[in-house]
Amino acid sequence: MPLELRGLHRSLMIVKPSIAFNDFAGTAKDVTARNVKGRNILSSRAQHSKIVTPAQAVSRNRLSRISRTFRQLSDSQINRWEILAGHMKGISTLGQAAEMTAHNAFVRINSNLQMVGEPMLADAPDYICDVPEVLYDDLWISPDMIIFTGLQQPSESHVLVFKMSPALSPGVSSGWGQTVIITPGLAPDWGDADLTALYTSVMGVAPEAGKKYFCEFYWLDKKTGFTGESMAISAVCKESSTAYAQEYVPRTRITQDDVTEDSTGEGLDFELSPGSAICSADAILHGDYNVASTTFVLKKKPKNFIEGKAFVMVRSSADTGYSPQTFCIEAMEWVGDYEIIFKSRGGHYEKPSEVHSTGVFIDR
Repeated sequence: MPLELRGLHRSLMIVKPSIAFNDFAGTAKDVTARNVKGRNILSSRAQHSKIVTPAQAVSRNRLSRISRTFRQLSDSQINRWEILAGHMKGISTLGQAAEMTAHNAFVRINSNLQMVGEPMLADAPDYICDVPEVLYDDLWISPDMIIFTGLQQPSESHVLVFKMSPALSPGVSSGWGQTVIITPGLAPDWGDADLTALYTSVMGVAPEAGKKYFCEFYWLDKKTGFTGESMAISAVCKESSTAYAQEYVPRTRITQDDVTEDSTGEGLDFELSPGSAICSADAILHGDYNVASTTFVLKKKPKNFIEGKAFVMVRSSADTGYSPQTFCIEAMEWVGDYEIIFKSRGGHYEKPSEVHSTGVFIDR
């Protein structure tokens, strides 16, 4: 027998030559033979799919457009991109400084900007190396939700880029190569980032209980195109959170859809920030009969309803010159009903009045 197979791993074979077969090298069709440290190795050529997904087509077109734009830059503009490239040198897998050209820097920055819908920069931005890492309180990956809480957004120009893998076996140790962009630029809402619908839209399915998921995320400054350090976690899909194994408690929010028709205001949007003493309120206050207040009666007790009060600034309508007023908002139970009441406490009371304000909420 001319060849003795010593092992097989996917498309790679290490071959031990017999007496009749000494050394060989070359390629025949899809098989390549080579000698490495005295061992003959056979490997098959990788077969690349010719199918281009819509996302791949968009990405390729974007890169092509950015490269064409670079060729239109002036010499002075290219020089500035070369200077920026010198600052942006990364580290290669061998621990050496990875080379970066002006073209590389131009494509990287403008690919980031185009990804979040911002226009390209012809002039190189000033180098920024202090885009912070993503800090957050907790993350839930459950069949019903993918949500961050307590995200600390560095500024309004920073948006979250979030990548996630499809469902994998719990025994998989590395699925980072399978992560795809779920959202290229999400702004947190009071520290929360709900990625549930975005994941389902991209992947076509919701997370599956018991499966393992790999996530990567970082801040992107949409003014400059610079990004922060990429954070990476893996977790098994379950009801409790990834950091502290806590049950998710949604924040309290009450809108006009939650109140009865006999309420004396409209456009209500009242919300309590989780983990803090801040509330926000938006509403048009038409006023109760013969009382300087407006009452919203709730159809039922909301989940996580908290009784308490807050003081906010209110203004009259444009017809009365936007007269400033001070109101007290009370969230309370009264004779079996749950109500949000806006009570005038200062300034010249006018009807109707508008509230678009935040305040410190003190629970009872």
